[in-house]
Amino acid sequence: MKKILGLFFGCLFLLTSCYDEGSLAPSPEPELIYGKYTLPQGDHDYDDDIVEFYNKYSSLLLYKFTSKDFGWNPTGNVAWNPATDTIVIPGAASKYDAQPANELYVGKQLELLQDKLFRYLPDSLKYLLPQRILLCSVLDWVPVGLGYNPKPEQRTSLNVFSGFYHIAVNWGNEKILTMTAEERNQFKIDVCTAYLGFVVGSLETPWEFFQVSNYTNDMAADKIYANGILDYNHRSSMMDDWFDYIKLAIGNSLEKLEAEGGLLHASVDVNGKIREKYVIMVDFFKTKYKLDMQAIGNDIE
Repeated sequence: MKKILGLFFGCLFLLTSCYDEGSLAPSPEPELIYGKYTLPQGDHDYDDDIVEFYNKYSSLLLYKFTSKDFGWNPTGNVAWNPATDTIVIPGAASKYDAQPANELYVGKQLELLQDKLFRYLPDSLKYLLPQRILLCSVLDWVPVGLGYNPKPEQRTSLNVFSGFYHIAVNWGNEKILTMTAEERNQFKIDVCTAYLGFVVGSLETPWEFFQVSNYTNDMAADKIYANGILDYNHRSSMMDDWFDYIKLAIGNSLEKLEAEGGLLHASVDVNGKIREKYVIMVDFFKTKYKLDMQAIGNDIE
């Protein structure tokens, strides 16, 4: 038994004596963040801001990405591929062409995002930003299966696209230098709608909002406003109706909503139910999340 123990400790001594602490060294490669992603992606002045943003909110602002990063979806790839999507395919509909931002304009693109989305959000909601925000120079809806490469006029340029794990935003190109007030306002509506659509399922809702209307398919199209429903297609869907009211506030100024013909005007809101639900929604977000939805809609250039 003593011989066995002696042999064991002798081997242990040999193993420990061979261990060289100086042989350990940190990897020279940047540490991976989400899968293959590393920051910074470059050495521009704005890269420090991107790294700081990630360190604080765990959301990657990427100006270098692949079509797979953009297009992956549980049901298939939505990224347009010129090698396959120009083939005639019966019943084919559309895909999306997303190209990485021109690095000359990423700084301006980040300023646009700050002005039209991030500054509205309290930190508690910035922590809910998607895992990736893809910065694009091209972001187009593209018809597929035509038998040829779609012409420019057959494409539709988008401000924002909501993916499964990400949001992609346009304007990472020279056009951002001449962006009009109307274009900036529409970008604000689209990017705020995309962000809120991304997180709304994770947020609480006030039960009293859903007590105001009757949610039923048995509702005539000309009766929806009287019942406090904004979209006939959402007459039986509580969560779609809730999101309709969010979009109502961020997409319109209060002055427009209360003007003749506006949804909060008595000529439209004949029973006062739209205003009642609107007030519940706005007050809820102010109190619960420190987010003023109507301030977004009122912020028009």
